[in-house]
Amino acid sequence: MFDHLLKYREEFSQTGQVIIKNLLPENQVEQIYQDYLNNNEFKVAFWTGEEIEGEGTPIQYADKNTERYNILTKQVYELEGNNTFSYRFSRTNWIQPLLYELWSSKIFSSYIEFITGQENLRWVKDSSFTSKYEAGDFLYTHTDINHGRIAFVYQLTKDWLPGYGGLFMRMDDWVNVDHTIIPQFNQLTLFDVQGEGTPHIVTNVIPGLKKSRMAYSGWLA
Repeated sequence: MFDHLLKYREEFSQTGQVIIKNLLPENQVEQIYQDYLNNNEFKVAFWTGEEIEGEGTPIQYADKNTERYNILTKQVYELEGNNTFSYRFSRTNWIQPLLYELWSSKIFSSYIEFITGQENLRWVKDSSFTSKYEAGDFLYTHTDINHGRIAFVYQLTKDWLPGYGGLFMRMDDWVNVDHTIIPQFNQLTLFDVQGEGTPHIVTNVIPGLKKSRMAYSGWLA
């Protein structure tokens, strides 16, 4: 799992992020992938920034092929076009048991602490989720301020091409991209989100695509 700990530690120290390929054995990651692929709990989530009385500014949900879905989609696309944070993608808070076991493991936590140079990291379980990006989905530019010290993205995406969109892009100044990550199956990315955080984005998935981009994401505080 972590055969190159010193290399990972050095890379994270220099860049504030690291990519760890082939995190889990093939049989385990395939089981995780299949369980999420067949999961019916994914709901399409929207962030419009709209305040709702008594609820603050909540995530909003809508079923596909409904009037509400079309209205919310129009809203988030307009916000995106005006350079304002918004998103649309499907998500579930269900955690596949093998993932739960891994992220609960003290050994796993100790590896991540060594790589990142952080002590006493705590998995923020209730804020973690699995996302599914399909045609037209996106996550506009933002930081992860006040979420934790380390963010993680564990990719469950197969056979993804750059032209499909859905690319993770990190920026150094809200404009210029300094790092792009193409989703790869069984790949874990860790990045530092302390302080003001680092702007990043998941680019729009192209229209008409029949594949989905899945990943388990969250924070370590």
